[in-house]
Amino acid sequence: MDPAKKNQSSADKAARPRRAYLPAAERRKSIIAAAQEVFARSNLKGARTRDIAAAASVNQATIFEHFESKEALFQEAVVQPLIDAMRGMQARRETYEAATTPDELAGMALGSATRHIEDMVQIFPLFTAALFSDPDLGRELYREHLAPIIHRRGEILDGLTRDGLDLDFVGLAIFGMTFAIAMDRHFGEHAKDEDGQADLSEVARQFTRLSTGGFAKDRGGDRAHDKTQDSGE
Repeated sequence: MDPAKKNQSSADKAARPRRAYLPAAERRKSIIAAAQEVFARSNLKGARTRDIAAAASVNQATIFEHFESKEALFQEAVVQPLIDAMRGMQARRETYEAATTPDELAGMALGSATRHIEDMVQIFPLFTAALFSDPDLGRELYREHLAPIIHRRGEILDGLTRDGLDLDFVGLAIFGMTFAIAMDRHFGEHAKDEDGQADLSEVARQFTRLSTGGFAKDRGGDRAHDKTQDSGE
């Protein structure tokens, strides 16, 4: 090799920033975080491991040192966090049973609704990537993981709902409303605070009022309850 070219090559290598060393566990976390961004943007089939590697500031070989395939990385980065978040969104029946007054129950419902909506808004990009990237994967994810969680959400409300309501439908309706809110917040235009976060307090209040009192015009029987919801107590 020409000595001049050799010297230039050595200089180029010296000028390149060295990749920061991270322990294996931290490197794995950084790959997962990068994969979540890429999968949410490009879905399972469209995402390329080289794009994930670039986002994580690693080479492709490093990815496969931690995950045996792109599908395995998708499972770890997208599917499992989604399942964990859905489980974390389950309200506990004992909490509601501890309420001694309608006002206390309404306050608990509002707090729970706020957390559920915030969680769904946060995981919405991963949610759509997991369900709609691949038909077979989406079907398996829904049937084996999400449907049972939705069913249990309805069971939690057993004894707290109006007579004649199917608990599975109640769980599905609650899930559907939170999903629709998250979709609107993701694609719609809404004011955000200085940290880029949307204020969900009012939508949570409306959600609570609808889920606990329905949307039919009040005929007088639920006026006290409706007043409680309006006051946010």
